[in-house]
Amino acid sequence: MIRHQKVVPLVGVFLVLGFLGWGLSQLGPTNLLPHKENKNRFFKRGPLPDLSGERSIHRRKVRFFKYLMPMVQFENRRLADIRQRLVYIQECFRLGHELSPGDQMWFDGILVEFRLANLDPSATGFWPTVFRRVDQIPVNLVLVQAANESAWGTSRFAREGNNLFGQWCFTPGCGMIPEDRAQGEIYEVAKFDTIAHAVAAYMRNLNTGHAYGRLREIRAEKRRQGKVATAEDLARGLIRYSQRREDYVSELLAMLRVNAPIINEIRSSGPDKPEA
Repeated sequence: MIRHQKVVPLVGVFLVLGFLGWGLSQLGPTNLLPHKENKNRFFKRGPLPDLSGERSIHRRKVRFFKYLMPMVQFENRRLADIRQRLVYIQECFRLGHELSPGDQMWFDGILVEFRLANLDPSATGFWPTVFRRVDQIPVNLVLVQAANESAWGTSRFAREGNNLFGQWCFTPGCGMIPEDRAQGEIYEVAKFDTIAHAVAAYMRNLNTGHAYGRLREIRAEKRRQGKVATAEDLARGLIRYSQRREDYVSELLAMLRVNAPIINEIRSSGPDKPEA
């Protein structure tokens, strides 16, 4: 079993943030029972299609990518919106303006979501750290990792737990116990209410997990150069996502190369366009 970044749930503050209408979402296993209104702010989509009987490899890929792409795009738009509002918050701090109660509550929630609550906003390096964590993940990378980790959506963990990314959790009952789990291990493979919850949790892990600091550094450096980090760029920052390390990254790069034409065609035609 490959070890991945654990899922860390967020509670409490998002109930308030949901009321404010900014769509910050509960990211965690289903046993946390997130607020109903909050859950409804995830991208709404039907269940994962059953691709186990799909004989055409090309058609399996198309169906998988078309199903998943809108959720990834939705989460990236949410990250872009958060980042834009953070620019305004940063300017308020720079000018010495006091935040409104609503802005302060929103900002506090963001610091919790992105695991920054223990940092001092007045400290040197605070804002660069914030903007390194609040940023988008290339659609191609998310799609290819989901395909790799879930065997194109056919794995037990994908079918029974909506877990496309091999994410673990460590609270008893939070997920599913792998059949090959070594004696003495306590991890479980996390279960999610929906695939959208899994996508959001995975993207949050890449944006906050200690193991993926290199990915965030690569992305931030590209921004400083006025460039957009590609899926291939950020794949090289995932060396700690799997115990296979370099071999895992090489496999992702190969999958990105092979599947790029299919993903680009879906993106250009629109992921929800009916197939011919």
